[in-house]
Order: sequence, then C-alpha cells, then structure tokens
Amino acid sequence: MIVFKKISKLLFQIYIAILSAMPTELGKKLRYIAYKPLFKKSGKFSIDTGVTILGFENIELGSNVSFMKNSYVYAHDGGGLVIGNNFTMNSNSQLGASFGKIVIGDDCAIAPNCVLRASNHTFDNPDIPFREQGHTYGEIIIEDDVWVSSNCVITANTTIEKSSIIGAGSVVTKDVKPYSVMGGVPAKLIKKRK
Repeated sequence: MIVFKKISKLLFQIYIAILSAMPTELGKKLRYIAYKPLFKKSGKFSIDTGVTILGFENIELGSNVSFMKNSYVYAHDGGGLVIGNNFTMNSNSQLGASFGKIVIGDDCAIAPNCVLRASNHTFDNPDIPFREQGHTYGEIIIEDDVWVSSNCVITANTTIEKSSIIGAGSVVTKDVKPYSVMGGVPAKLIKKRK
C-alpha cells in the first residue's frame, strides 16, 4: 500500500510537470481542464507555463484568476489560500500560504517578482540552527482593489485594506489602512488616495 501511494504521488507529480510546461493557448486550456477538479473550489482561471502549484486541495479561486509565467502558488502543509474574482499575479511572483493562510479579495493585482509568505522561520534559540526550529504561522489578508507593485515583500500577520497601492520594492511588515499608497523598507504611508 505504501509503495502504491509513492508511485501514485510520483505519477501525479509527472502529470503536473508535463502540463505546466505546455506552451501556447492550448497549454492553458489543457491546464484549465486538468487542474479545475484538483482545486478545492474554482471559477474560470488561466495558468501560464512554468507555474508551480502545491496543495491544490487547499486553494479556492474566484472567477477570472490569472497566474502568469513561472509563478509559485503554495498551500501545502496545512496552508490555505483563498483568492477572489478578477485577480492577476504576474511572472515570477510567489503566494506562500504553506503553514499559514492568505486571503485575497476581488479586483487585486500582484506585479512581477513579489513574495507574499504567511509563515516565517523560528529563530529564537541561537544554539539551534534556525532550519531545525520550525515555523511561525500567520495570515496575510488583502482586501478588494489592492495593487502590489513589482519586487514587493508582504510578511505574515499583515492586512492590506481596500483600494491601497504598495509601491515598487516595498516591504510590508504592518497593517495598511484603506486608500493608502505605501512605499519603502519597511513600507510607510506616502499619501492617501481618498
């Protein structure tokens, strides 16, 4: 039985690897057909080539969701990822909901090279390598109409409230109030949109 499970898991990984590499619109259509039943819940979505997804069963997608080339979507190891309608994540970005939870509202966009990670390494004891100390678990909440610009990092236990913009290269370590334009490391208020 254990051998059968290992073979099944290996075959599934091969199946996903082949599908993720298929180019053109045909590849997107085949991924839609093959991936749709794997998600916990999903509307209409588009997944480009080279997108890595782990923990399909812990991911809920709204309608009109797009993951562009070479993105990473993780919700394994007890994680949870919920994405609303009209969402786009550009190339080479990561949603790391493993060991935690990420919730994204409607009409949001994440630009290239961004990292959102709902957990972090524990490193309290300097006598033990940090890799052996486990993780702290958290949540990232992104409300409706939020734009995260290129090269941003959003850390665990943060909420970005509605209609906010995170400027390029920013690191969000604290909650963001609605209608805010944030920038810097760590991100600070630049101006209010309303």
